[in-house]
Amino acid sequence: MNISKLTTVATCGLALAVVASTAAFAGSPNGTWKRSNGAHIKVFNCGGGIGMRVIKSPSPKKVGKTIMCGAKKTGVNKWKGTVLNLDDNQKYSGYVKLIGSSLTLSGCVLGGLICKNDTWRRLR
Repeated sequence: MNISKLTTVATCGLALAVVASTAAFAGSPNGTWKRSNGAHIKVFNCGGGIGMRVIKSPSPKKVGKTIMCGAKKTGVNKWKGTVLNLDDNQKYSGYVKLIGSSLTLSGCVLGGLICKNDTWRRLR
């Protein structure tokens, strides 16, 4: 094999390795997550984006409530949508960020100037 062909093969192999490693970092938030307060949230496909529903909660009246639907992907492992705060029944700008087995949901007002974050742990 001449040097030109060897370089082409090596470059293609490197490009495939980069694409494969990038895909490994891109994950799906779908599954069941545990909040810091003990509640369990199911993340699923909803309205062309991601959705979130309470499936277990210290407050039984919250179980079955959908807190987000249709959040759109804005980057690698990032989504933006509207989140419903079940404590005050208000809707806020919601930002979701997935890092490994942690998912952070941020509810923000004033264009993102004031945010409240909650980081969850993946159950399944």
